[in-house]
Amino acid sequence: MPKADEELKRRNEAFGRCTIFLSGHKRKPVRQILTELAASPFADAAPDEYGDGELIRSLETQVAALLGKEAAVFSPKGVIAQQAALRVWTERSGSPLVALHPKSHIDFDETAAYERLHNLRPVRLGGDFAPFTVADLERVSERLGVVTVELPLRRAGYRVLPWGDLTAIGDWARAHKVPLHLDGARIWECGPAYDRPYAEIAAIADSVYVSFYKGLGGIAGCVLAGSATFVAEAKVWLGRHGSALVTSFPMVISALDGLKHHLPKMPAYHARAQEIAKALAALPGVRIAPSPPSTNSFQVYLPGTVAGWNAASLALAETSGVSIFRRFAATPFADMVMSEVAIGDACEGFATSDIVSHVSHLIERAR
Repeated sequence: MPKADEELKRRNEAFGRCTIFLSGHKRKPVRQILTELAASPFADAAPDEYGDGELIRSLETQVAALLGKEAAVFSPKGVIAQQAALRVWTERSGSPLVALHPKSHIDFDETAAYERLHNLRPVRLGGDFAPFTVADLERVSERLGVVTVELPLRRAGYRVLPWGDLTAIGDWARAHKVPLHLDGARIWECGPAYDRPYAEIAAIADSVYVSFYKGLGGIAGCVLAGSATFVAEAKVWLGRHGSALVTSFPMVISALDGLKHHLPKMPAYHARAQEIAKALAALPGVRIAPSPPSTNSFQVYLPGTVAGWNAASLALAETSGVSIFRRFAATPFADMVMSEVAIGDACEGFATSDIVSHVSHLIERAR
């Protein structure tokens, strides 16, 4: 086996057994996941078939109500759901121009799917480290087909727009008769940031995509919500993308469980993120972005190199069975790396002082 493959296997084995404190929710073996699904109060329902059934309709209805929308439709993958949303809105608008942030998931992480599959064209707004605002929209001279806002903007440190700036984008879109779509993959995490009901947050947009496997800890899947006519049109494009699986009940059950278990904990996750970020920021050479965090997630900048941190983290995982961060990325500074932090139930039961102690130890080893 090549050395690189051996190293990857070693890392996968070590981290596969670990509790990763600052990477969202606890990692579970497949058998435990299946056991929990079987024990779920939602497991007595009949399996859905091609997107139809009591269980999947219950999930769609619940999420539509949470978001204050007329209707919602389940999809196994957010990339598919958002392709459908953009296609519906741009066809209605008669313009192929999609206003979005250059670091948004749609533009940065989906290998230009909306351009290559739907012949849509980007109008990129905003800088690398902050969401765009109405001022950026005002400078657009062409007629837009749809405006998209990622909430929070992950690649900029899970930042949320100030409430006034967010509602101003909604007002601008309505005044200019341009549909507004929210990439709300992590919108559940934004509730505590705005201290407003999810329906009030979603009300600024014509359509919203929400994920079940991030903050809610589900297996996979998402919902696309909006008016009944929008959802009916989106279903056509979802079907064309292969979204209607023969059955989706494991994803649906885990989504319903996540809404029941994790959604009420979002304020606590947010508060813990504030506490941990403040404690980490007190370590020499450590920076937090944004500071304080907007949601339960943020970026942490650490002294050292990617190779040094990978080696130090692997050693900690192999010797103690725990890890702090999932992965590391290079930064413009040769002597600093960046890692993303997401606070969920993985750090429950661990004192903030213990987490800080581990990070301090890793900084020394990474050097």
